[in-house]
Amino acid sequence: MSTEKDSMPIQDKYLLTCREASIYFNIGLKNMRSLARDPSLKISVQIRGRTLIVRSKFEEYVLRLLEDEPAEDLSVPPS
Repeated sequence: MSTEKDSMPIQDKYLLTCREASIYFNIGLKNMRSLARDPSLKISVQIRGRTLIVRSKFEEYVLRLLEDEPAEDLSVPPS
């Protein structure tokens, strides 16, 4: 049974699960969860015990990384 939530394209969603975000941004699920747990990045929210990625905030974070550092130096911040 398909719901409206399932049929909405990822690029149209404001909040993404860690799994959706890892697929959309081509980042491993463990790395995405690690980034989502980092409170200094302010890219995620907790709703009813679920961690959701704010897509626009994560896009801004990635763009800042690309502006500040060469691509080969990008890494997940230590937890």
